[in-house]
Amino acid sequence: MSLIKQKKKFFIYLIIYFFLFLFLILPLWLNKKFGSLYLEQFIFNLKLIYYGYLDGDSNLVNSAIKWLAIIPLIFSIILILLINFINFIIENEDNSIEILIEKLKKIKKNFRNYNLFLVFRFVGTYFIKYLIFIFIVLIIIFFYLFTNFFKEPDTVKNLDFFDQNYEYPVVSQNEDKYNLVVVYVESLEDTFSNTKIFGENLLKDISNKNNSKKVKYFYQIPGTGYTLSSLVSSQCGIPLLQYKDSFSDIIHLRGLNKLLPNLTCLSDLLYQNSYENIFISSDNLSNSLTDKFLLSHHYTKLLGLNELKELGYQTSKKAYHYKKNWTGGIHDNILFEASLDILKEQKIKKNNFFLTIMTLDTHAPAGYPNVECLKKTIKDRNLNNFTISDSVKCTSKYLNEFINNLNKLDLENTFLVIVGDHLLMQDLNSNDRYIYNNFFVKDELKIMRDYMNHYDLFPSLLEAMNFRIHNNHGKAGLGYSIFVDNPDYKKISFLMKGSSKLYDKFWGLNED
Repeated sequence: MSLIKQKKKFFIYLIIYFFLFLFLILPLWLNKKFGSLYLEQFIFNLKLIYYGYLDGDSNLVNSAIKWLAIIPLIFSIILILLINFINFIIENEDNSIEILIEKLKKIKKNFRNYNLFLVFRFVGTYFIKYLIFIFIVLIIIFFYLFTNFFKEPDTVKNLDFFDQNYEYPVVSQNEDKYNLVVVYVESLEDTFSNTKIFGENLLKDISNKNNSKKVKYFYQIPGTGYTLSSLVSSQCGIPLLQYKDSFSDIIHLRGLNKLLPNLTCLSDLLYQNSYENIFISSDNLSNSLTDKFLLSHHYTKLLGLNELKELGYQTSKKAYHYKKNWTGGIHDNILFEASLDILKEQKIKKNNFFLTIMTLDTHAPAGYPNVECLKKTIKDRNLNNFTISDSVKCTSKYLNEFINNLNKLDLENTFLVIVGDHLLMQDLNSNDRYIYNNFFVKDELKIMRDYMNHYDLFPSLLEAMNFRIHNNHGKAGLGYSIFVDNPDYKKISFLMKGSSKLYDKFWGLNED
């Protein structure tokens, strides 16, 4: 065989074996990085890349290059060389095998020529002949064992509810434009007011405030129990569907550059009506894709931990922060101080605004309370032996001060809503747990039912800002306004998960 033909044959087999090794390793790599993916979850990730919504996460890209490119290439070259070696041994039995036997005899005495050659001949005759078939069988087995490509998600049927019940928000602004401040308090729930569990009402500082209203039962829908999901659900009226493990382990999607860009949320409607959307948090904005969501939905001013530090606000190593932030995080009282500074600026600017505030001091398991507050609340204990009760009491105290200072600003046509972002992620010895909520809105708005979920906040906040929803039941997205009497309102108690054509439209992932 000529040298050119040999090279051509080598590269053909190199390509074949490369893809065989690639598909053999792929299910193992996917399982390691994303868990047991369903086929539609895998396709969804590919769509994100195709439409330019998913940039390369450096760690993920480097891992993919190593395991899905370099390793298959090396294995392919080794396999080709091994096959050529075996074929050479078989074709040159009389000469080459003797040399090999002499070397092997030094390792193992009485090694038989016949037995060794029999092994090579068996491998050359059967194994190499059916090698591609063996690869295909192994690939199918690996995909079956390490992915869910051959399985249907158990909860896909629930997405019929999503597709059939979602209602596009059609609204108009009434003559008077109202501003709104929404405070999402980390893990704050009504359970903290239960004196039987905690021995006292930990929320007494913010209980029974003048001119406030609350829904009796703000219940948590499965899948809305973490911050990003609660933000999307409450401001867009839909769940953050778990197409993949990435949304419950959000680090896997760090390369995402847009989040539901074609979905109309509260901030999008406000932007269309000349509002300024402002977000402030003591967390890093890049954490859990929060900044991607905000920038995809017309928030124009974003302040997180790094931005607040640059503006000179006090940090503390006792506050919630990642280890890389050696200067520490920002306590709730400092966050409220910065929020009040923003509100003072808005009073001078006299423009319409929507301010979202997200706290962190009450983060599970025990919280991150300000030491200055602990000195006043803990008298007979070591300051390092605080509990979630102490953290809630401190945040409640600071929240009360924020409400009072906001009232002193006397901002025109400005209302306040305070909610927990989700339930605390730990057991509180109670079967009846509901998220904290408090509405400081105009007197004309009356709460018309006892139950509310995250989706219901979307239309409720619209009505709190004096928008008119163009249907008879106060519905936007999957939510129903708490200010509209709707006898057909039903609780949602199931997790929505899987794929949906309508949901794909919100991502901009189909051409329809």
